Amino acid sequence: MNPQGISPSTKNTSQSKMSFRGKNAVVTGGAGGIGLQVSKQLLAAGAAKVAIIDLQDNLEEFVKLRAAHPTQSVMIIKMDVANKKGVEATYEEIAKTFGNIDIVVNVAGIFNDKDVQRTLLVNLGGIINSTLSALPYMDKANGGKGGIIVNMSSVVGLDPMFIIPIYGATKAGIINFTRCLANEKFYQRSGIRFVTVCPGATMTDMFTNFTEKIIFPETSDETYRILDRLNKQSAADVSRCILNVLEKDKNGAVYVIEGKRIFPLDLKPQWTGKEQAL
Repeated sequence: MNPQGISPSTKNTSQSKMSFRGKNAVVTGGAGGIGLQVSKQLLAAGAAKVAIIDLQDNLEEFVKLRAAHPTQSVMIIKMDVANKKGVEATYEEIAKTFGNIDIVVNVAGIFNDKDVQRTLLVNLGGIINSTLSALPYMDKANGGKGGIIVNMSSVVGLDPMFIIPIYGATKAGIINFTRCLANEKFYQRSGIRFVTVCPGATMTDMFTNFTEKIIFPETSDETYRILDRLNKQSAADVSRCILNVLEKDKNGAVYVIEGKRIFPLDLKPQWTGKEQAL
């Protein structure tokens, strides 16, 4: 990992950047936190149409969003990303309304290690449902225009943290799922790039009643000490970094987001006996 990181404001003239102007995007978990900030950043950068998928309502913010961007389309769909058939129907509706989908940013997730099944279904299942549902409408082989899908994991998907094993397991799964899809031959056929982002500690609702949602309550005191020591960043900071990642448009990349910077990871193969599958 590059210890210096890359600031979202850093210009790289050696490679072309994705332009957001006129693009159509989908953001899951867009009613609040990082997802809402990503939606704001996309619209501010000129995206033509943004669809927000979330189980939560945030009418006040949605009204503000539409008022701030009257010439752009903001579509709100209330849907549980754990509902596979519902997510499939949602993408069908978005594709009919938008015509095509260029960008998907999957942010939707929860923290509640005490509710193991729900955590698995939303965090990992929701990412899988949204990603696979988007593919038919983005795949060039199916009449789409290609594009990019960014899936949000976490630093705890890279490095184990004892106090949140269920959450961490879902985030590790997201990294592997996304890297599997970032196959070069699949990209050549589909025109779709896949990228993973792993934010560090971020100030969102995840930290609300945190110790009530861990599976080892006897570690509550230690957990509070850990949380106090973490260097926390804002949801807006993370969203700006995600747009920087979208601009880089690098298939298969995995980035840590920490302190308003992105750090590209160089993940080495560990299984030396593996043969190329495709």
